[in-house]
Amino acid sequence: MQQLPAPPIRSLESVFHAVAIFALVTGLLYFGAGILVPLVLSVLMAFALAPLVGLLGRRLRLPDPLAVVVAVVLALFVLACFSYLVGTQFARLAADLPQYQSAVSSKFALIKDQLGGRNGLFQNIIEAIDTLEQQFGGGQPGASTENSVPVRITNDLASPLGMVTGVLGSVLGPLATGAIVTVFLIFLLMGREDLQERFIRLVGRGDYSTTNLALNDASARVGRYLLIQVCINVCYGIIFATGLAIIGVPGAMLWGLMIVVFRYIPFVGALLVAVMPIGLALAVDSGWTMVIVTAAFFVVLDQTVANVVEPRLYGSSTGVSPVAILLSAMFWATLWGPVGLVLSTPITVCLVVIGRYIPQLQVFETLFGSDPVLEPRERLYQRMLRGDIEEAVEIAEEEAEETDEDEVFEDLVSGALALAATELSDAPEALAQRSRIAETTEALIEEFAVEMPEPATILIVGGRTEIDEAQAKVMARQLATEGVGSKVLPPIAVRQESIGQVELDGISAICLCYLGADIKVQTRYVARRLHRMAPDVEVIVCHLHPNAASETAADLRVDKLVRSVAEATDYIAERFKPATAPESLAERFTIPRDSAALVAALEEVAEAMGVPLATINLLSDERHRDDADAYRLTQTVTETGDPLIAGAQDAEEPNLYLQSNGIDFYAAVPLLVDDEPVGALAIIAYEPRTLSDDEIERLKELATQLVAKVRADARVGA
Repeated sequence: MQQLPAPPIRSLESVFHAVAIFALVTGLLYFGAGILVPLVLSVLMAFALAPLVGLLGRRLRLPDPLAVVVAVVLALFVLACFSYLVGTQFARLAADLPQYQSAVSSKFALIKDQLGGRNGLFQNIIEAIDTLEQQFGGGQPGASTENSVPVRITNDLASPLGMVTGVLGSVLGPLATGAIVTVFLIFLLMGREDLQERFIRLVGRGDYSTTNLALNDASARVGRYLLIQVCINVCYGIIFATGLAIIGVPGAMLWGLMIVVFRYIPFVGALLVAVMPIGLALAVDSGWTMVIVTAAFFVVLDQTVANVVEPRLYGSSTGVSPVAILLSAMFWATLWGPVGLVLSTPITVCLVVIGRYIPQLQVFETLFGSDPVLEPRERLYQRMLRGDIEEAVEIAEEEAEETDEDEVFEDLVSGALALAATELSDAPEALAQRSRIAETTEALIEEFAVEMPEPATILIVGGRTEIDEAQAKVMARQLATEGVGSKVLPPIAVRQESIGQVELDGISAICLCYLGADIKVQTRYVARRLHRMAPDVEVIVCHLHPNAASETAADLRVDKLVRSVAEATDYIAERFKPATAPESLAERFTIPRDSAALVAALEEVAEAMGVPLATINLLSDERHRDDADAYRLTQTVTETGDPLIAGAQDAEEPNLYLQSNGIDFYAAVPLLVDDEPVGALAIIAYEPRTLSDDEIERLKELATQLVAKVRADARVGA
């Protein structure tokens, strides 16, 4: 019995080593937050301002230090203007708040009466809880609690010095961090080229091209992320402010500006801002309509952006999966707080880039990247193992849109079957998996079905297992696209006890499909028996194992050995495709429409018959075939060999072609080339008339003369 190779298992020591490194790095990040957070913020701002610095240097030809200073000053100016605008809007809103005090007070009084009054909801809940405590805890109503602990409330900040210290502590911290970030930012931008060279020298270890690619990739991805985040936040703020203004919530512009900033805090930033306009809606409206509409508007907008827009845009622009963005936000928020939320995505992007270019850290790209980690054939194989026909068909359809159906079966399906043959043994315990793979393959063939030609002159046999039989069915489908009919037999058909019963009448070749590695013994036996049974039948072996030994057709005692489905299909189609019947003269005979001889001859016919128009309609003319009604008239003339005369008025069943073109008279006779009808010569009039027998004979003579005149310009295919 063939044993599957045991998967490699990491030693316990290496696992502990990895856990220890992770714990050490996490500890350093946590305790070094005071230094690392300003540095990472400055690096992030450097990514955002580097394109502006380069633009100032190229367009305005400013020296690099001056361009850096101008870019930083512009950024600080924009931040100051934004802060001033927010401050003025907030002051204006604060001045209007007292007029809403009465409405708020009345609503809170109503809520208190409904929930906390004598018969209110909260009061009833409290009384029920007290009753349960008395029943299960043995307490008596109104009993006093002994051994009570005295509580003393103190306020150390009541003094003026304490208040000043508290205010300065809350203000100086962010100001100091901002100053440090600004200084770091200026130095990073001024020395960006030198720092990049030092980083390449330190990390590249001589592989400058790969390190440069990693730096450029990280810079581009982080830049795209920042740009997309700015665009999304600004659009979100505009929509939010516009919606609040339409609803009638005060300070709509303020809340739009605030939400642009707070959305840099993932997941909760927008909610922190939205609570305030919802509260204002409660104060402004005498009823509850504005509150409900405002809350519903925010929920719809936020959920649409968070669950539809952002995962797709961020995932495609940064190369990070939405799940990785969520996990990284939780991790960095735990370490660095709200700042970690803002920095989580850029840091994760850098980790993905590092994993892409450094093989030892490829785990980061696998865990956090948005690109599929499995190739299409591996994805299809995984669905085949599960027997998931719907998803397998979907994968095949996606590949067919990018390539074509033939390549889907030659590369995708055959590649998945090759993986199955490599991993699954021939033992009975793998029978269920092999059967599911065979069923899924058959479903794929039915989904992309093609017409099977007759007769079946090729016999395709699965060599050993159900997987070989599935590959044989794939080959039969591919042969059908080439116009070769075939029949598929299961592996049992070529076993010792049944090979003598294989029907070989009318068979030109037998193709044995093998996906396994060792086929020499069985192939020799089958080929020897088949040659004895039918010496004229060619035996072909299609060996598709990726690590197949270098046997030759002579070693296997067969007539032909091929290594791919495409090679087998081309070989069989070239040798055994049935010869097609030659085209008839009517299908090959054409006359150029711009032939001078044809134009002159038709003018002579029209003049001789006294009609305004004469024309020829050939059976080989594609444009004539597109007009089904006109082509049907030509077919009637060529099939019967008799003249056809029709009028729009006296016909029992008026022809749509005549009616739609305003034709009141139509007469046609066969156009003969070597006594074979190739079309019809027709004359047309736009008023009723008749033809005598002499005129009909005259039209036949003109048809014969016309063929003679244009024969020199006619084209007859081989």
